[in-house]
Amino acid sequence: MDSSNVAVFSVCSVCYLPKALVLAESVFRMDNIKTVIYLIDRKGPAVQESQFADIRWIEDEGIPDFYNLAFKYDVTELSTCVKPMLAERLLANHSKVIFLDPDICVYSSLQSLEAELVSHPILLTPHYCTPIDSREENYDLAMMRFGSFNLGFFAVSSDPEARRFLRWWSDRCIALGYFETQFGLSTDQKWVSIAPCFFPNIKILYDPGYNMAFWNLHERALVGTENGYAVNGQSSLIFFHFSSFDEKRPRSVFKRSHAWRESGREDLFKICDDYAAALKRFDQGYSSVEYGFDYLDNGWYVSPTLRRAYAAVESELGLENPFVVDKPILSFIRMNHLRERKNARFRPEGAGDISQHSS
Repeated sequence: MDSSNVAVFSVCSVCYLPKALVLAESVFRMDNIKTVIYLIDRKGPAVQESQFADIRWIEDEGIPDFYNLAFKYDVTELSTCVKPMLAERLLANHSKVIFLDPDICVYSSLQSLEAELVSHPILLTPHYCTPIDSREENYDLAMMRFGSFNLGFFAVSSDPEARRFLRWWSDRCIALGYFETQFGLSTDQKWVSIAPCFFPNIKILYDPGYNMAFWNLHERALVGTENGYAVNGQSSLIFFHFSSFDEKRPRSVFKRSHAWRESGREDLFKICDDYAAALKRFDQGYSSVEYGFDYLDNGWYVSPTLRRAYAAVESELGLENPFVVDKPILSFIRMNHLRERKNARFRPEGAGDISQHSS
């Protein structure tokens, strides 16, 4: 692919940089394109240049009202809410833009996506294409909660409809990019479930070689070939999404409570072993770097509760940068008893934490 025509980009915090660099290396190997990596983090930690990536700090991008966004949203919410805006900006210099999550690895050329964008301005992939008819797996409830399409991937052209889509999506992500499924919100993803109602030229890619991941393993099997991998013995694997990948137990595949978690999936052993080795190769201490926007300038922890409380009164406080310790933010925190007694690094809980909450 021509890098002057096509841009590939990703977003991540510094601790996810090893994953983003594995992605960038895979894109460069397949298509000789440098991936633009936006670091959604405080500018500061030493980050080495990469021959595979163009690394940019989000603080240098001039995003309007950025520090208020970084305060009211956690790292996942912030990373996802800026994706449509960044894609639209990249379209200023490229006719096609492809987004890939940092925990994706590419195994075949992305030229097929470039070709699809010639006739379709917006490309999406569903989480899966075969219904889950199982009471134990709650039927298709997960897709109802998190959205029909996995936005770890999307691709757009410079077509006017794609630009309208990005502006529509960006406005909603900036205003309501929360992960609050009980209110029908799932960061950037849930909005796009209704996008086909407004943008009729969206193309949904049903090829199982796109976006293979733990949520669609019930319908997809992997086979090694001379040229890489094939999915279900027919489609080339374009990219695999290693969401929730367990680096310490790569053959258990993912940190999820699926029936095959303990025994793993034999067809995935090699790809998972190789991915774990690649992550280790690129980690130069990045994975231990704490997320900079989890703390005020004085070191106080910005808890999830504080983020939501601040979001409720953001316009009333009218702060340009709530991370700067001054009277308004300190008064708000103290008056509402929102200071954490013990600073802690934020970590979302999963199936592995169940035993800690057992009686």
